[in-house]
Amino acid sequence: MKLRKLHRDKAPAFKQLKSLSLHAPERFLADNGIPIFLFPLYDQEITKIDFIIKAGEYASDFSLTALTTLAMLQEGSTTMESEQIAERLDFLGSYLSFHATKDRSLISVCCLEKHLAETIKIVTDFIIHPTFPEDKLETSLLKRKERFKVDNERVEVLSQKKLAQALFGEKHPYGRTIQLNDFEHITRDDLIRFHNQNYIAENTSIVICGNPKSQEIKNLISFLQHNEFNSLNNKTQPTEYDIVSDIQKKHWITKENAVQSSLNLGKIMVNRNHPDFIPLQVLNTILGGYFGSRLMTNIREDKGYTYGIGSGIISMEHAGYFIITSRVGKDVAQKALDAISDELRRLRTEMVQQDELDMVKAYMQSTLVRNFDGAFATSEMFRNTLGYDIDFVGYYQHIWSKIRKITAKELLELSNKYLHEDSMYEIVVG
Repeated sequence: MKLRKLHRDKAPAFKQLKSLSLHAPERFLADNGIPIFLFPLYDQEITKIDFIIKAGEYASDFSLTALTTLAMLQEGSTTMESEQIAERLDFLGSYLSFHATKDRSLISVCCLEKHLAETIKIVTDFIIHPTFPEDKLETSLLKRKERFKVDNERVEVLSQKKLAQALFGEKHPYGRTIQLNDFEHITRDDLIRFHNQNYIAENTSIVICGNPKSQEIKNLISFLQHNEFNSLNNKTQPTEYDIVSDIQKKHWITKENAVQSSLNLGKIMVNRNHPDFIPLQVLNTILGGYFGSRLMTNIREDKGYTYGIGSGIISMEHAGYFIITSRVGKDVAQKALDAISDELRRLRTEMVQQDELDMVKAYMQSTLVRNFDGAFATSEMFRNTLGYDIDFVGYYQHIWSKIRKITAKELLELSNKYLHEDSMYEIVVG
């Protein structure tokens, strides 16, 4: 048999995928109006349940309230103390994770199907009926305060905070940041009030990954349809905040002991509801959205200023923003900024070559397919559409279609509309 010779000096050929096949989840409705979505998972004995609650920082007028409320949920309910909750869930092999964004709080539960009934009773009990014990709150705040002190010494943390403040203003929930003295002012009453106002049926969605033929899953859906979330019987209206961007666009903050400088550049941008959001994702990928991007090629590979640099468009429910972020040597910070400006200018003045555009399209399509590999991954992509006026299947199929059809001319027009180098805020800490 004759062996084929490998040509290691040539990159493998790539081709564009032709289609993206998606199916909407099965939808149920609880007695109090909570939507329950089920993604089929046939080949595993594990079930995953996500409670997505519109109880992020946007719903609060104090920086720590939403995060602390979420963190304290499992510290005790009306029927179980924190130690009992932890021991029982550990015995059942059930895993919990908590995550907060500016808009929402997420409680995720993974457990064996056979322990689903007991696990979900424990979890819903402390989500709906938390007690927020004073001693646990004091301990939690003390630990988080010490962690905050450590994190606040990191240049990348300081740079990210400053960019958020510069873009949105210190009074806007998206620009408001935690201060050290905030840990002294939050009280148990604050948590109780925030929970009563926001952990309600109108703010809640539930996403399940499980076997729809299983009796345990059928029992779970029946249980959740009769949940005890309080309902206000009306749609809550979020407070509207004005975005007050800083007049000064360039901020250099000196940190004497820092070895590197953290760079964060950005500007207010459209969010997922805007028709330009999808084509901007293609433009962003070319600029700094993957390892072969222009920023990585220029700033890392050609100039050696950094180990990594990237860009992204962050979508939140009430706004969006564009960001370029990196850490570089203190002595080359300005040179790195100049090189970034050059790449932004290049996007505005030179048409993207077709071979580069084809490569990026193939990368984005393959990434999109990978993001829907299995029920867990698909449910996470579905979560991204909650809070927006978006049809799940139609939205991602539209992304697929737009990636295939977008032209270099469209990208040039988008660059001039959104990514002018002079429109960027520049934050340097180091």
